[in-house]
Amino acid sequence: MFGPLMINTWIAATGALFVSWSTGYAQEAYSLLFGEVFGVSADQVRPILVLGAVSVIAIGVMFRPLMFSSALPEVAEARGVRARRMELAFLLVMALATSMTVPVVGALLMFSLMIGPAAAARSVTARPVLAVALSVAIALVTVWAAIAISYRSDWPLGFFVGVIGAGFFLLGRGYAAIASRKTPSRWRPGRYDT
Repeated sequence: MFGPLMINTWIAATGALFVSWSTGYAQEAYSLLFGEVFGVSADQVRPILVLGAVSVIAIGVMFRPLMFSSALPEVAEARGVRARRMELAFLLVMALATSMTVPVVGALLMFSLMIGPAAAARSVTARPVLAVALSVAIALVTVWAAIAISYRSDWPLGFFVGVIGAGFFLLGRGYAAIASRKTPSRWRPGRYDT
């Protein structure tokens, strides 16, 4: 499932590179699609920090019921956790996170940063808390490495965010493939012995 998404991310990154090479692109369209990390003003930083803190707190508060309703929706409903409410609350947090970051990283790269690190982390571990922590770490490394490389190379930041994100995904999938070969077949995840 994540493979086509990562291909889309890589294609978007390459598109950012080609658009930056052209001499006649519209700056506003480029900014909307790929963001302007180096163009964020000091006045924009405070609201982004506040909305980011609100998003993190909201996810922390609803983490357990969200996991419960995602993994076992019927059991969660029987225990009083409303799946529709949890879905709506999660979508609201996603909308909040997207709205605060689109001016910085753009619409296409926001997709890349939300999907790529999570897919890479999920390839490495099935434990939810560890996967969330690893996803955040991968996203931070991706962004900071992309900023540093973009600054040194004068190529667009979006290209490096997409390529590094896709690279982490490929590393995660490679790790998962190697780990599944080393694990005896009867203990592989998803296999049930009777």
